[in-house]
Amino acid sequence: MQKKYILIPLFSIFTFISCPGAGGGGGGAAFALLGLGGGGTDVGAPRLEVTYSGVVRESGSTISLGTEPINTTNGKLATLTIQNKGTSSLTLPGSPIVTISGTDSSHFQLTQPNQTTLAPNASVTFSLRFKPTSEGLKTAVVKLSTSDPALSAFQLTFTGTGGPAAAKLTVSQGATEIVGNGSFNVGSVEELSSGTPIQFTVSNAGSLSTTLGTPVVESSNAQFMVSAVSVANGSTLAQDGTFTFNVTFSPANTTPTSKSATITVNATPSNFIFTVNGTATVKPVPTIAISHNSSSYTSGGTLPTFGILWPGLSSSAKTVTITNNGTATLTGLAVNEFSGNTDQFTTSAAGATSLTPGQSTTFTVTFAPSTSGSKTAVVRVTSTNGNNGSASSSDITVEGTGKSNAGISVSWTGLKEKAVNDTDGGYKVCYSKTNGFNPADVNGTTIFCDTVPNAGGTTPTTKIISVNTYGTWYIKVFAFGKYNTTGGTPSTQTSVNVPST
Repeated sequence: MQKKYILIPLFSIFTFISCPGAGGGGGGAAFALLGLGGGGTDVGAPRLEVTYSGVVRESGSTISLGTEPINTTNGKLATLTIQNKGTSSLTLPGSPIVTISGTDSSHFQLTQPNQTTLAPNASVTFSLRFKPTSEGLKTAVVKLSTSDPALSAFQLTFTGTGGPAAAKLTVSQGATEIVGNGSFNVGSVEELSSGTPIQFTVSNAGSLSTTLGTPVVESSNAQFMVSAVSVANGSTLAQDGTFTFNVTFSPANTTPTSKSATITVNATPSNFIFTVNGTATVKPVPTIAISHNSSSYTSGGTLPTFGILWPGLSSSAKTVTITNNGTATLTGLAVNEFSGNTDQFTTSAAGATSLTPGQSTTFTVTFAPSTSGSKTAVVRVTSTNGNNGSASSSDITVEGTGKSNAGISVSWTGLKEKAVNDTDGGYKVCYSKTNGFNPADVNGTTIFCDTVPNAGGTTPTTKIISVNTYGTWYIKVFAFGKYNTTGGTPSTQTSVNVPST
């Protein structure tokens, strides 16, 4: 049998097999490709990206700049952004960096970028201004060279149409130009407040003058007020002429929070229209809340009665709490007795004249009658802004009664005074606050006597007397009769304590 031999070239793949080591975990085969170079890290590369009007533009695409009046001073400006989206520096080696060509290139003005090297994520801008000097379609090609290995040459075609000479209004706010039918955000303002007036500048960037309207500028929403228009109604705005006006955002409410208005600059032959937007925020305001024992008296009301007190005594105090439940400081807080029996009640001042949001203070009312009878007064709580930013006033009625008397039931054992049970007989119940008083000294002011007359056969031996103040009262009883009208010997004195409450 003939033996066959297979020859393996020296540059072919060699296989090395490593066996598992002792105690080491699982082994395996390791393969090496000889002659193919060692392993290394990825090399960074630059990457070009060009945007116009917020849109990424591909090389070879066409951008239309629309129609522009001929022979204008400024023309129509197109600004483009070059950005390095790669991981190493991008260079723009052209000289000039950006070139413009084409038979109509004289109708376009090019402004070069101010950098030739861009670090990763860095950017630079260049601009193209379309300024036609004759009517009709104009075309130009813009090119630039780059170090992007995938896009070494970048190209855009720009078109624009030169139109008849005409006026052309532009509006800007500071350095920001507002496109026709575009919008501008004026920010946030509290409801029922006015923001800072924002000034806008109107320019005639066209090639003819224009006649302004009456009014020159108007707003579709009164919450965006136009003011300080620097030209008169119906005046003429020449080519390159300018004027200014202000818009002030003054939201009346937060329903809805987002508000807008159409601003129209009136001119012949065409107006310039744009939208202003703003956000109304809730205005911080104080909100007063008045309570007593968890009951609300914010809108007024009557406190629970102080009850019945003897003249000369003073009740325990009732505490009323005032709280600011709003979001701004409550000011000018005051408590005063407004009307009624103000001399029968004592009202303290509030513990504070202003309250920050969430803060509380109190005042007290006590009742101290000087005479008997029903007493009523009105306590008024006021503030300069407690009614959600407006002045507040709450009337709280307080009531109490001055006590005039107290009844004491007196009973005794019937006496054997001669003829006590006859028609002219009876008993005398005498009482005084003077210990050991003499009933004979009755005077109706410090010593009192009530008669219990014969009731027709049997004279009662009980009597309810009425005393005019609290404290200890001393009582004596004696009988009188037809034959002893001055009465017999008084009974032994007894005493009763009348409570103050």
